[in-house]
Amino acid sequence: MRRSKIFLIALLALLPNLLIGQDTIRLSDLYAQMEHWSKIYRISSANDSVFSYKKANIKSNYLPSLDFNAEATWQSDVTSIDIPVPNISVPSPDKDNYKVTVDVTQLIWDGGATRSKINLEEKAHLIDQIKVESEIYGLKEKVSKLYFGLISIDIALEQLKVMAGVLDNRIDELTASVKAGVVLESSLNMLKAERLRLEQSIDANRAQRSQIVSTIYSLTGAKIDTNDVVVVPNLPIPNQDGCLRPDYKLFDLQSTYLSAANQALNAKRLPKLAAFARAGYGKPALNMLSNEFNTFAIVGARLSWNIWDWNSTSRERQTLKIQQNIVNYRKATYNDNCSAQIDASLEQINSLDKQIQKDEQIVQLLEKAVRESASQLKNGAITSSSYISDFNSLLRAKIEMNLRNVKRSQEVVNLYFILGLSVNE
Repeated sequence: MRRSKIFLIALLALLPNLLIGQDTIRLSDLYAQMEHWSKIYRISSANDSVFSYKKANIKSNYLPSLDFNAEATWQSDVTSIDIPVPNISVPSPDKDNYKVTVDVTQLIWDGGATRSKINLEEKAHLIDQIKVESEIYGLKEKVSKLYFGLISIDIALEQLKVMAGVLDNRIDELTASVKAGVVLESSLNMLKAERLRLEQSIDANRAQRSQIVSTIYSLTGAKIDTNDVVVVPNLPIPNQDGCLRPDYKLFDLQSTYLSAANQALNAKRLPKLAAFARAGYGKPALNMLSNEFNTFAIVGARLSWNIWDWNSTSRERQTLKIQQNIVNYRKATYNDNCSAQIDASLEQINSLDKQIQKDEQIVQLLEKAVRESASQLKNGAITSSSYISDFNSLLRAKIEMNLRNVKRSQEVVNLYFILGLSVNE
């Protein structure tokens, strides 16, 4: 019931704009517009493309590799047979050698190393994407603050315009009283001076509004006109069932990445089996005693296993364990900070509710006092200074009440951001 009343107060403050049929602006509209405007949303698709290329490169390990090699060498000595053999001439190999080969290698088994690399790259990709989401979330928070700043200015402007109209009526009444000789002209001049001060405040608020509108446009691409109605979000206080913010999800993804990195270390220590084939042309070929150019071919299988790495893998495991502890510490700290922010936000909302109740009572009393002052001023019973004092007190009270309503709504939206919930109004 109270939230409906608060929303109605803010809506009534902007009623003059509604009557001329201008657009209605909501916070969720700005978020939707931002998706098509802000380049930060393009990073996500760019990350997808990068991941796709990296994954394809890693999976190419399963495909055969084809290498072309060529070499020419000269050596200072060669193997020769100095034992004389009757009727047999054993040629001495040339010291210059030439060889051109094409090597084909096909991985048969790598202990799951390639699969582990793909899994690790997938986890890294998820981390990159959640970081982008976190940046977008921060941008939404910034837009939210600007949005509520705009609402506050609009409410202040509307209240200033209403009060300017009231002053205009008082000036008209006092002008008649001056002509009748009931009131001194100095009292009328003081009201006119106060009217000019109100106009200064209106001009200053309009300039500030223009700055905020310009900033909102640069962030979201949304164009907000002078007479557009900026709606105060009317959100219920959410349940505090845990934090869903992207930066909180990052901790779990980092833990998953470290776990995948640990599995990759297991695959790294396993043997690798590959088949290979070589076709070549050279001098000498496989017959080292021939000085003729010939073709040759070799096929086979190769097993490689690093059986000792000087505890390098063990140290990497210890590093991963320490990094996991760091993630856990940061997550625990984040939880503590999040809980503190939630408690502070709820306390602020409760405090604002109590203040708004007092604001309503204050405005009612001041409205009565101003009506009495206006009657006394018209009859010359009080000076314009006394009336202006009462008038300004009512003006400040109304603006403070309306701004406090807006601040309460902003605090609820802030609570949604703390919890990582979507703002759909």
